Amino acid sequence: MTNRYTVHFYGSYLLYAVSLFLACLMVLQSNRVREIQVELRELRQWTSLVCGDRKESSADSSRCGISDSHRHTQWNGIRGKREISRNGRRRQRRTGRSAFLHLVPLSSHSYDEDDYTLVKWALGLSRLGEGLQVSGEKVTVVTEGTYFIYSQVLYKDTTWTMGHVIKKRLRGMETILMKCIQSMPSNITVAQNTCFTAGVHYLEPGSTLELSIPRKSAGLVLKPQSTFLGMFRI
Repeated sequence: MTNRYTVHFYGSYLLYAVSLFLACLMVLQSNRVREIQVELRELRQWTSLVCGDRKESSADSSRCGISDSHRHTQWNGIRGKREISRNGRRRQRRTGRSAFLHLVPLSSHSYDEDDYTLVKWALGLSRLGEGLQVSGEKVTVVTEGTYFIYSQVLYKDTTWTMGHVIKKRLRGMETILMKCIQSMPSNITVAQNTCFTAGVHYLEPGSTLELSIPRKSAGLVLKPQSTFLGMFRI
C-alpha cells in the first residue's frame, strides 16, 4: 500500500513539473511569434519602398517618386528602429529575468482564532533585482507586470480535504488569485498528498502575496522538494 502511494506521489510530482515546463515553453513561443510579426511589418514597409518591383532599373525607379539614395536612407532608418526595438526587448527580457524567485519553507504558523495556517519562506533560488521583495510570509511586488506564479504544498493530514490559496493584498483590498484543493486519505500512515497550482496574473506595484492554508494547525511537510512557492515576470 505504501509503495502504491509513493509511486502516485512521484508520478503526480512529475506531471506537475511537465505542466510547468510546457507553460514556460508557451510563453517563450508567444514572444517569438511577436518578434516574427514585427519583422513581417518591417518587410512590408520595405516592399512598399521598392514599389513592388525588385527588377526595375535605376532609370525607372524615379516613377515611384523615390530615388535610390532616398530609398536607401529610409531602409536604414527602418533597420535602425528595428535595432532599437530589439535592444529594448533585450533589456526588458533581462529585467524580467531579474524578477525571479523560488521560495522554500522555513516554518509554519497557525492562526487558530481565524482558522488558517501561513508558511514562512526562505529564499531557495532567486534573482530579485528590484522587482520582488521577500519578508517572512509575504512577497512584495516592486515592479509591476505580468507574472507566472506557481505553488505546491505536501499535506500530511487526515482531514478529508486540504488545500491552499494564493492571496493578493493591495491598498486594503484582498483578492484570491488561485486555489488548490486535494482530498486526503483517512489513514494517517498513507495520508500524504500534494496540491500544485499555477497561473499567470498581472501584479501592481505595492501588492503583496501570501500562501494561506484555510485550516488551523494544518499538517504540512516543510521540505524544499515538496512544498514551495515561486514566481517570475513574463
